[in-house]
Amino acid sequence: MKGRLISCGHVLLLSLAALLPVALTAQEQQRILPRAFRDVFSELMKSAARSTVQVYSDGSRAALGAIVRPDGHIVTKASEILNKNGEPWGKIECQLSFENQRREAQVVGRDSRTDLAVLKIDAKDLPVVPWSTVESPGVGSWLVTPGLSTYPLSVGVVSVAARKLPPNAALGVALENNERQARLTEVRPGLAAEAAGLRIGDIIRKFDGEEIKTSEQLRKSIRWHYPGEKVKIVYERDRKLQTAEAELSSLNELVARDDRSDFQNSLGGKLSDRRTGFPLAIQHDSVLRPIDCGGPVVDVDGKVVGLNIARAGRVESYALPSSLVRETVDKLLKTELTSTSTEEQLPARKSTPQER
Repeated sequence: MKGRLISCGHVLLLSLAALLPVALTAQEQQRILPRAFRDVFSELMKSAARSTVQVYSDGSRAALGAIVRPDGHIVTKASEILNKNGEPWGKIECQLSFENQRREAQVVGRDSRTDLAVLKIDAKDLPVVPWSTVESPGVGSWLVTPGLSTYPLSVGVVSVAARKLPPNAALGVALENNERQARLTEVRPGLAAEAAGLRIGDIIRKFDGEEIKTSEQLRKSIRWHYPGEKVKIVYERDRKLQTAEAELSSLNELVARDDRSDFQNSLGGKLSDRRTGFPLAIQHDSVLRPIDCGGPVVDVDGKVVGLNIARAGRVESYALPSSLVRETVDKLLKTELTSTSTEEQLPARKSTPQER
């Protein structure tokens, strides 16, 4: 049937591919997969690959991106190019898949909940990613990650259906097992609690406005905050209440201090700094690097089912579903449009006596 991306022969090849190792990088594909298989995957991602963008920060590859509007709007992974205050780590440039030149980009919006940022380059009539309009792919579905080359960056399958991933912030303390109070038995060096001046023996009475009565309550409260959030802590020391402000660390920082975890992670390379706390994410076993995140991931119909957002383990990557990405982009662009319109229409608005 004309217009279908997959022929009967392609379906047969994909079925046979199920017998081969999955989670293949571009180099492994060329070494392991027969040319026929590679050609199938390349054909699947062809349309999405044209809409894939390489994002640079101060001249170095930082992330991938996807064209979301013909006028030069591009979505990418925010934390690879912006600091926690939303400021660029360096000069941001984008290279389109069909060009050799790099175009300077401006940040027009950022969403900390999804870790997405929208960039704008000076361009027009660009190919927009072919979004999927169906539900997120099920467990066992093939996924292809395009880059700027002919062959995919990685091929894998869905291992866990779309689900919410808690933020997993960390205070950097150990607590005694007590059902009547939350007393600190350890303060980890270099993390939020130490920076806020907390000490062993302090009893946490309030955390971000919530009255704390047990150690378990405090643990749960911390985990449902985002790393980088600033929270007010009321604690008791020497029978006196004191107040501190803490900028929360991430659970990843806490775990990274475990030598066993460092060893396991090093086997597969660097992990994404921000790899948790997403409202909805598809887990797949494609082998990605942090700089491979931010770009589209494609199903066997050639449609973009999501945006790779984090490498969380050796064969554990996360992608935001396409519906969530589109919703977030629309919200950010609406905010940009409203802000621009206000500046243009009300350039000389004077404050009222009540506002002064």
